[in-house]
Amino acid sequence: MHSVTNAIPTGTIASIPAKAHAHRALICAALATSPSTILLSRTSKDIDATMDSLRGLGAHVVYENKIVTVTSGPAPAKGNVVPHESGTTLRLLLPVAASICNDVDVDAKGRLPDRPLEPMLSEMKAHGVTFSQDKPPFTMTGHLQGGQFSMVGDVSSQFFSGLLLAAPQIGLSTITSTTPLQSSDYVTLTTETMRNFGVEVEHTLPDTDINEAFTVPFGASFIGRDNYQIEGDWSNAAIWMVAAGMTGRPITITGMNKNSVQADRRIMQVMIDAGCDVIWDGMNVTVTGRASKPIHADLEQMPDMLPVMAALACSISGESAFVKGARLRLKESDRLVAVANLVRDLGGTVREDGDDLYIIGSGILKGGQGDCVNDHRLVMAGTLMALISENPVTLKDSEAITKSYPDFFEDWNLLGGNAQPV
Repeated sequence: MHSVTNAIPTGTIASIPAKAHAHRALICAALATSPSTILLSRTSKDIDATMDSLRGLGAHVVYENKIVTVTSGPAPAKGNVVPHESGTTLRLLLPVAASICNDVDVDAKGRLPDRPLEPMLSEMKAHGVTFSQDKPPFTMTGHLQGGQFSMVGDVSSQFFSGLLLAAPQIGLSTITSTTPLQSSDYVTLTTETMRNFGVEVEHTLPDTDINEAFTVPFGASFIGRDNYQIEGDWSNAAIWMVAAGMTGRPITITGMNKNSVQADRRIMQVMIDAGCDVIWDGMNVTVTGRASKPIHADLEQMPDMLPVMAALACSISGESAFVKGARLRLKESDRLVAVANLVRDLGGTVREDGDDLYIIGSGILKGGQGDCVNDHRLVMAGTLMALISENPVTLKDSEAITKSYPDFFEDWNLLGGNAQPV
């Protein structure tokens, strides 16, 4: 547990590497025909899970001095995928592993075994792969075959990304969404990263918003990259942007890409719409001014932003609305329920309406103990809520932050905040 007071952070902080970008770059590098070096200033449990799993699939992956050296290796007789609690690792690497190994053991921990793998498993079964059972731990056997893949687009975009990353190893393949593709920015991040490593993906976007298709041509192969830079992470930069908006004390985040395709770059517009100023200077972004206008956010394309936006909403007088959050029920926790409970536990007012959440902010919370339900993004939200709390906030399961941002509390204190283990 950690106890967080309302001491205000301000100043300048370096961005941490984008977890979503790092997963994809590491996989491309492990499949490439030549070695790669990837510049990665920090790691996390989720990124470590991907590196460990790539080693289990025969790649040589060495992380030293903020550089990852990756060289493909021969596929082992029996592969091993160890995602721990990383849904991204699991979903991206299931088809990738089946594209290079005929026999793979897959494990998972925490809530991950119960998070959905359909319809991707059914498509893999239809293309030559069998599973010892339908949720991990399981053993996959058989080599994934190329061809036509079709899936609904409203469960997880990671299914599409995983099949795209596997496609160069299995021949001509087209992956089609039979319903509108949610979190499509993450698929764009996948195709851009694949392009950076030498594989062009043809994207067909029909006028109807369905049957969106991605085709990887026969004969495509990944090519290694030297000194490949991982972008700054918009998901975690959002913490600092929201902190500035809640307190009115400016914070600058360095090493960010204004033109990133990361889904959570949308937090910029949220801050502007809430009344803050977002100022760019090269790759540095500064948020100034206190947020004063209630938030109205569609969660379909940025579901991971709900927890920190909820904290921001608590600091703004009036009702903020967060709609279309159905997929948040399938995260590390049921985040709609977990966020609502956290707001209530710390003295805020919230109401739930189906998959929509409404927070009636007053600018102040009472503090107390909040349950982060082993969810790293709830840790971020609870820490931010302490900024407007009359009493310290005690965060249960605060160690969950190591999933994505192991040095978070150190960085928080570095900028003048006060978070201490208890």
